[in-house]
Amino acid sequence: MKIKTPKLIVNHLIIKGHRKDYFVPFQPGLNIIYGDSDTGKSSVLNLVNYCLGANKLELYSEIEIAGNVALLEIELRGKVYTIRRDIFDAKAEIEVFRSAFENIEEVFPQYYSPNYSNEGYDGYFSEFLLKNMNIPITKVKQAPSKEDSKMITLSFRDIFKYLYLDQDQVGNKRIFGDNFSRIVKLRETFKLMNNVLDSNITELQQAISEKSSTRKEFNKKNLSITSFLRETKIGSLKELDERRRSIQESLEDYTEIIKKIDKEISADSENFNSFRQNIFKIERAVKSNGREKNRLEFELRNNVLLQGEYTNDLKKMAASIEAIKRLPEHGIQNTSCPVCEQEMSLEDLSKKFSNNDREVIKTEISALNRRKKDLIQIGEKLRVQIQFLSEAIEKHINELDELRFEFDKQTEKIVTPYIGQRDQISSNIGGLNSDLKNLQHFYKIRKQQESIELEIMTLDEDILILEENLKNLKENAPSLDKIFYSLKTNLASFLTYVGMKNVKNVKISDKTFLPIIRNKPYEELTSGGVRNLASVGYFLSLMEYAITNPVNYPSFLMVDTIAKYIGKTSDKKLPETNIEEDRKEGMNDVDKYENLYKYLLNLHDRYSESFQLIIVDNDIPYKLSEELGPFIRKHFSTNPTSIYSEIGLIDDANQ
Repeated sequence: MKIKTPKLIVNHLIIKGHRKDYFVPFQPGLNIIYGDSDTGKSSVLNLVNYCLGANKLELYSEIEIAGNVALLEIELRGKVYTIRRDIFDAKAEIEVFRSAFENIEEVFPQYYSPNYSNEGYDGYFSEFLLKNMNIPITKVKQAPSKEDSKMITLSFRDIFKYLYLDQDQVGNKRIFGDNFSRIVKLRETFKLMNNVLDSNITELQQAISEKSSTRKEFNKKNLSITSFLRETKIGSLKELDERRRSIQESLEDYTEIIKKIDKEISADSENFNSFRQNIFKIERAVKSNGREKNRLEFELRNNVLLQGEYTNDLKKMAASIEAIKRLPEHGIQNTSCPVCEQEMSLEDLSKKFSNNDREVIKTEISALNRRKKDLIQIGEKLRVQIQFLSEAIEKHINELDELRFEFDKQTEKIVTPYIGQRDQISSNIGGLNSDLKNLQHFYKIRKQQESIELEIMTLDEDILILEENLKNLKENAPSLDKIFYSLKTNLASFLTYVGMKNVKNVKISDKTFLPIIRNKPYEELTSGGVRNLASVGYFLSLMEYAITNPVNYPSFLMVDTIAKYIGKTSDKKLPETNIEEDRKEGMNDVDKYENLYKYLLNLHDRYSESFQLIIVDNDIPYKLSEELGPFIRKHFSTNPTSIYSEIGLIDDANQ
């Protein structure tokens, strides 16, 4: 049995955030992410799906707040690429770097359109993936039974329908939805994946021809770049690396010299500590005197205002005494106003004065005069103090000017010998940084040339593989019956291993290409648990078949909530299932849940380097926690209790 190399492996998912970057690592074989609800488990798969070309992204709020760009480091038939995509703009071009994530700054990216509505600068993202997985770009009839049917292209997104079981699909009766034309297209995709399309031979021949033409174009481009590099005398990658290392070492040396100079300047200037202390002391005195002067000026302003009020009060009292003097004796009933000479009633006038005792008013005038005199004396003292502080401040400022002048003069004597040396080194650093920038650009050009040379080598390998596949296809073309037989055998083994009751009459429908269990089509199965096992087992069977056969299936699978209906139906009360049927089938049996994970462990033991399976679940079987430990990539918990669990995909959301 020949084991095939997987066409797609995910190495890292990275979210570039505002506060930091968030990493999710993966390995070939089995990968498990589990934990509490609403912690970002499903978002991990959604982000992988999005980076692989999905037309939309559903995110939980923490990612929307914390992140802006998603990156996915992948391997396509052993070649490493990093995909970068804006999580808020699904229509923006997808950037692809032919390098690992940590080296993307060293290479030029390529720009691909995420869909077929508009062509990107370097083409379509789907075609990039298919070409680098050596899967022919195939056109099929939209309605295969009609001769005049429109031809449509099968994209990577069509294949991905067989690579991702999201949480709504696991155990769902309408696993691929209700859209008839989409289901028809998926059946054609199934044939493409398994090399049973009537046009597969033609498509392979076309793919060989296209790759041969592409190789010629790359070869021509490589010759042009080589000629340019030779004419401009740009060294090899090794030479550029050495020059870059040399420049970086020189920069480090110069930085150390500047630090040493600064240290020497600092050491020499310690002799002027007494200068600094005196300057600091006088500056503090100026500030202190300034604050005291401001306080006294504020008091003086209040003093002057109060003197003015006393003066006004004295004037009013003097006017009152004058008015009393002019009032006639009490016997007179009427009199003339002393101001306007109009006649007025003495009786009415007396009502206006509650107190007409001149002596009392005179006493109050004397008291006010005493207070005013005190205020004048206080004001004079304040003016003297303010004048004294002003003179002190002026004196201190003059002293400061003299000290600073002398300090600058002495400092200049110390610093001047170093200025020329420091300026020269700074100039050298600027020149080296400029050289390093140019060198990095040339390095990218060399990396681009290396990438083209690798593309040529890859194309040579692809052409050889396609020619071998073409030869095998001509000599021994697989049939749907043969593939169905392998799939139903694997599916039956899976169902038996997990412990499903009455495993018999297991088939693959030649109409829907979906499982038949006990002669019942998948969509007619009433037990959600049975459909759960049938859907998971079917997708695992597709992957297992690809591991050992020359097909166009990438040997990659993601499953969200793999045990959706198994051992949890009574708790979850999930829709689209007959609870009684689940009980009869024993779907609440914990053994089935454990056996499901044992099967995954067994699959990893047999083919660990030949596939990648990413599982998301709410928890894992307690009895298998030790065996499953090495495969856990993330454990999310709303209340993390150990270093092995995190609060969520965005692990600093509360900071």
